[in-house]
Amino acid sequence: MMTPRERMKNVIHFKKPDILPWTESFFSETLNKWFSEGLPADKLTIIDWTYVGMMPDALFFGFNPNSYFGCDPLMLGVDIDTGPIPKFKKRVIGVTDRYVDCLTETGSVLRRSTKAEYTWYNMPMFIDWPIKDRKSWEEYKKRLDPKDPRRYPKDWDQDAYIEFFESTQDSATGFGFAGFYGFGAQLMGIPTFVTMFYKDPELIHDMAEYWEYFTIETIRDAVETLKDRIDINYWWEDLAYKHGPSISPKLYREFLLPHYRKVIGFLRKNKIDRILMDCDGNFNPLLDLLVEAGFNGLIPLEVNSGMDAITIRKKYGNSFWCIGNLDKREIVKGGAAMRKEVDSKVPILKEMGGYIPMIDHQVSVEFTLEKFKEYAEYIKKICGYTQKS
Repeated sequence: MMTPRERMKNVIHFKKPDILPWTESFFSETLNKWFSEGLPADKLTIIDWTYVGMMPDALFFGFNPNSYFGCDPLMLGVDIDTGPIPKFKKRVIGVTDRYVDCLTETGSVLRRSTKAEYTWYNMPMFIDWPIKDRKSWEEYKKRLDPKDPRRYPKDWDQDAYIEFFESTQDSATGFGFAGFYGFGAQLMGIPTFVTMFYKDPELIHDMAEYWEYFTIETIRDAVETLKDRIDINYWWEDLAYKHGPSISPKLYREFLLPHYRKVIGFLRKNKIDRILMDCDGNFNPLLDLLVEAGFNGLIPLEVNSGMDAITIRKKYGNSFWCIGNLDKREIVKGGAAMRKEVDSKVPILKEMGGYIPMIDHQVSVEFTLEKFKEYAEYIKKICGYTQKS
């Protein structure tokens, strides 16, 4: 029997595992709802303090949904802080009868409805951002010192982390950060960021050049210490919407591609070669450029946006391994609709290799506990989990 880590590593290197690993990510508001639907409170126990901070998506007041439902966490990692230091002081800056506006740690202003239950995983609505022009960028840059010791966890010790990354078998290992589009859009807001490619291209060049320098120097200690003990490098991008990317392939090539290649080149030099991009929406027009950039993993591949893992695997071969692509709109229905969606993809992709099944986004509040349990039991059967002793 392979360990969960061995299974993950086999799949992302296009080898056959004994059991196809299955992973999911859960909104905390979903878990909160499920407790009201019968999720047993006696499962509220911390399973291992080692993982606290390393896998925040999988811990909810001590509850580990991966362990409970039988899926595998995607990765355990080094929690490197690539945000502003010092952080902005989180506080409420305005309240009406409909909304509450809050300053976030990154300097953006987040608006939430006062009618909705507050959880930190609610889909956010941002109304203001800290960078608006060159002057505000130069000021913000002061908070992006890659040498600040607070960027690494307090327990960072090279020998201890080497030992942990060599010995752990509960999941793949990894770490992540924002990519060059995600970084700019997060700090300027998408409308301002994408128009600046035309209105002030030198500003975009400067931001991308600095983010390249900042990223490499921030992760340098972890990368050069751990090297290929890191199984996956995870980039958050979200550079597309339902009908296509937010920037053209021409802009991607001119402004962003050289910087992706530099950072990914640094990773590959240190024997880290499994590079995963997290992007919602339809980014099909950029796939050729992603290959040039050095990406070889894609997640979550939203079906409603026209992404199809089977088509990608057939067209690009072993250029991409894929995670996700199970249509949440069908899975949430349960029954025949759920089984049809799973059956139409997982057996084919399991045979093709380079695929890990997952719903094509985080598990949302639309899922009832019973519908998710039904799906969990079915997907485990298809993946071969019933072989486990």
